[in-house]
Amino acid sequence: MHWFTADPHYWHGNIIRFCDRPFRDVAAMNAHLLAECRARVGPYDDLWILGDFTAGRSTDAQRREVRGIFHALPGRRHLIRGNHDEDWVCDLPWDSVGDTADIVVDKRRLFLCHYPMITWPGARHQGLQLFGHVHQNWQGSRNSVDVWDFRPVTLQDIERRAARLPVNAHWDQVEPGRAWPTELCAGCGRILDPALVSGHAVVRNGRIVVAATNETIVLLGAAMRRWLPEGRRVCPECIGGYLPVSEVTLPAGFSFDETRNRAVPKGK
Repeated sequence: MHWFTADPHYWHGNIIRFCDRPFRDVAAMNAHLLAECRARVGPYDDLWILGDFTAGRSTDAQRREVRGIFHALPGRRHLIRGNHDEDWVCDLPWDSVGDTADIVVDKRRLFLCHYPMITWPGARHQGLQLFGHVHQNWQGSRNSVDVWDFRPVTLQDIERRAARLPVNAHWDQVEPGRAWPTELCAGCGRILDPALVSGHAVVRNGRIVVAATNETIVLLGAAMRRWLPEGRRVCPECIGGYLPVSEVTLPAGFSFDETRNRAVPKGK
């Protein structure tokens, strides 16, 4: 299991005021953050900290405390270096340290960096970028503890939230014609399979059309237009399951299974 977090800022007293964290003092914050990690991360899990493990300019006493926290963290510990992570932090016995990391979790490519990017390696093929740094100040697939109730999260947690966030306004400028890495089906609300996003149908001008060709699959009545918002994508299972078969042309590569009342990939 992989867990992700960012910006714990252990022993950084001012972060409580800067980010309006709900702790009476830095000791209470440290104890809570550590307890959340220990409650979730197993001894053989990977814990990715996307920067700012502690604050810069720490005193010797604070450094001793931070080292104690480090050794109390469970699992394999990985640091993506942030702007507050001085050399002594990076010299702790992490399982890995780097400015970035390029990994695959549950068949999803993830590019990890402390700082948010407008595009990243793998973005054209539904890869996600995970980042910290901005705390609660900007929407995206961010991992700062301030946005996740001060606990580490899984990729599934991140995907569910990311799919409900607005698409970056500059996405079409940097990756024209590419689907946003996380999208929900307008019908069933599930995250669309990243490998099939470009082949899903989309709601356009009161119709459900094939996304790539604009070929009409079905016209929508008034009630259906309210249910399926303009611009949203619809998975083949919903097209087969919710619309009358006589009105639907299924996407290429799918056939209708009458026993399940669903569109399914041919051959399955």
